[in-house]
Amino acid sequence: MPRQPGDNSGVRREAAMLAQLSAAVGSPGAGVPRLVGIRDTGPYTVLVETALTGMPLDPRTVAADLPAAVAAGTDFVGALPCTRPAAGNVDWYQRAVALPLAALEGLAGPDPGTHELVERTHELLVPLRQAELPAVIEHGDLSHPNLLVKPGGALQVMDWERSLTDGVPGHDLVFYLQYLSESSEQAFVREAQLAAFDKAFGPGGWALDPLSRHLGMREVDHSLLPLLVAATWARSTATLADRLAQEAEADPSQGNGKVRAALQADRDFWLWRHVVEAA
Repeated sequence: MPRQPGDNSGVRREAAMLAQLSAAVGSPGAGVPRLVGIRDTGPYTVLVETALTGMPLDPRTVAADLPAAVAAGTDFVGALPCTRPAAGNVDWYQRAVALPLAALEGLAGPDPGTHELVERTHELLVPLRQAELPAVIEHGDLSHPNLLVKPGGALQVMDWERSLTDGVPGHDLVFYLQYLSESSEQAFVREAQLAAFDKAFGPGGWALDPLSRHLGMREVDHSLLPLLVAATWARSTATLADRLAQEAEADPSQGNGKVRAALQADRDFWLWRHVVEAA
């Protein structure tokens, strides 16, 4: 159910995504809820889906057994299907990277810092832009409180509002492994989160091996790994565009200043900038 009366777009989007996921994933035990239906009740649209069960994979649980959390996530992401082969996934960069960043930059307005970061990102990702990649199911927000673990260790994932059926390989796993690193390090402020990123994805980082094995399973060239990490944080930051656009439409007086302030406070923006500056 939406938080505000009439604000039903997110609920309808998740319902549409769950319908597509049911067709793509197939197995009812894959850790993905099934769409039961949607119903309009006054100004609200109510989404009904099958229940998922398990214990929350919160930061304390992650810290208690990091290897188990890594295994649960890599198994889950690895089981999400490809929806389009690499050879047929034309214009993927434009759709998945260029257009979302352009939308974000447009909302931020004439901001030299954001513009420079976008330009540097595209320059960094030139080899990735030229690569052929398959399209995959992508959740987009694999972190607490969206994660449950069943007694046998299988991951159950809620809240598919940000999901895509034409996502980028590695995106979900990078996002998830960063969540695990922050949880393991108890990193809840921005500087500590950057340090947790370096520990996981920097030289010799513990997250590189599971990520590399996952990309190999997707038949993605190992040399693209650092570029896919950078693309993850650029793309994740760009998901702010939809929410901020809705807020700007509701209150035009807020202007570009609020967008820029939201960017500066956003964890994913900090990680994006950190990765690009270190490249």
